[in-house]
Amino acid sequence: MADLRIDDVTTAGAVTGLRAAANKLAPVIRAIQALDTEVAGTNALADSLDQADQTLATALNSLGTELTGLMTWINDAAAGLASTDQALASEAPP
Repeated sequence: MADLRIDDVTTAGAVTGLRAAANKLAPVIRAIQALDTEVAGTNALADSLDQADQTLATALNSLGTELTGLMTWINDAAAGLASTDQALASEAPP
């Protein structure tokens, strides 16, 4: 039987990648929210663009929230795995 080994480097790398993705979303969300949809001219087009940018900003914000939650979950899992690893190491015969 093979050992399952998830080390600190693995979980830290996952969290770093997720944090980078979440950080990249922030300026995109701000840019979308700052769009001046009235430059499109007609009211119907401006309204459509306004609704679209609000929907996209909400979706990206939700994605950022989910990424943050996933980072928390990975950190919690890493802590649990480290605790289990320490417990098993202390119970191992010399």
